[in-house]
Amino acid sequence: MDIPVDVKRVWDKYGLPENVRRHCVKVAEIALRIAERIKKNGHEVDLEAVKKGALLHDVGRAITHEPFRHFIISGEILRKEGFDEKIVRIAERHFSAGVSEEDAKMLGLEVVKSFMPETLEEKIVCYADKVTKGDREISFEEFLKRLDELERQHPETAWFTKKTRERIKAIREELEKLGGL
Repeated sequence: MDIPVDVKRVWDKYGLPENVRRHCVKVAEIALRIAERIKKNGHEVDLEAVKKGALLHDVGRAITHEPFRHFIISGEILRKEGFDEKIVRIAERHFSAGVSEEDAKMLGLEVVKSFMPETLEEKIVCYADKVTKGDREISFEEFLKRLDELERQHPETAWFTKKTRERIKAIREELEKLGGL
């Protein structure tokens, strides 16, 4: 995949680890495949935003791998670097299958606001990230099994894992409908 100059610049500036870069490229490949299918089915999709958003969604992992912080940091970095708000929101809203303002309060996040994917581009990248483990594509069922495991390992956030399961199923259903599957 051809990496845009501004993406490469940010990756290099923040020292994004190679394994995270490979993960972002795989997410971008899957996201673009979904976006192109939806576009071919007659729906408006910003392919450039999908590509850049996917390539940059985990840039915050250059600073932290904390699951409940990296997406917030990604947004802060991208705003600071002057990226379009459309790209910033893709990065901020990719975690889990979204984090509502109420969830953010209950999780004790440093920023309390809605991180729910709203636009089609945000939903596409969010979903593509869920079916990517490292730099390989996994099935949706494998992702759901990972949620089961998270629920067992972290019973204190099982309520959030349950919400994630419901939300990602709804996103998948919407994308399948738009893609004509």
